[in-house]
Amino acid sequence: MPAWIDALRRLWRARRERPGPDAAFWETVERTIPYSANIPPAARDRVRRLAARFLATKTFYGAHGLPITDALAGNIAWQAALVAHRTGLGIYDDFVGVIVYPEPFRVRRRFADEIGLVHEFDDELYGETWDGGPVIVSWGTDEEEGVQVVLHEFAHRLDLADGALDGVPPLPPSLPRARWESVMETALQRLQDELDTGKSPPLDPYAEEGPEEFFPVATETFFTEPAALAAWDPALFEALAEVYALRPGPMVDFSCKTA
Repeated sequence: MPAWIDALRRLWRARRERPGPDAAFWETVERTIPYSANIPPAARDRVRRLAARFLATKTFYGAHGLPITDALAGNIAWQAALVAHRTGLGIYDDFVGVIVYPEPFRVRRRFADEIGLVHEFDDELYGETWDGGPVIVSWGTDEEEGVQVVLHEFAHRLDLADGALDGVPPLPPSLPRARWESVMETALQRLQDELDTGKSPPLDPYAEEGPEEFFPVATETFFTEPAALAAWDPALFEALAEVYALRPGPMVDFSCKTA
């Protein structure tokens, strides 16, 4: 058995035996997540409950000797719970834990081109997730970067709930798939057009890679800069509010603006 799997199991058993975190713990955690102030109180209460269950049922493994402190694990659990606010933690049933690197990590990639030549290269990543596997994030020294990486990877996990990484997360009955895809495609095209003309939209340019990256990047902006996203694309903001069953603030009043 690989050493890291054995370590994950031992950490899981130890964490299951510990009492659940109290309100003071979550207040401390939320102070390390700048955008937590954007989350309405009722939603924040549910996030805390889900996060406590996440801590009790998932394991955390620090790669390259990174110590997993209560604060670090709580931070990640809180953000994972935020992504699961509407759906509940069932979307995370297919993996057992989170691997945390102290900095961006490299993986060896291999692919064959159109004429059959095989190429290999090292790819530097901030995070990674795949169906059935652990969620991997890099913590690093930049707290703001770390916050976005965690949101991004757990949004990927939400997208994978149906086994397909296609930018379509589990949708509520009020949001038909056709409407979600239309809103996302329109926003993605606008993003690409604005980047081509030198504008600075609120979404990270990485979102233009395709729907599978647009959704997690849009999720980052929805929670961290809700007013900017609502002003840039009200339809996208409203669709994400349905996906997550909450409306983060502070908001801007765009009711008098024309489309």
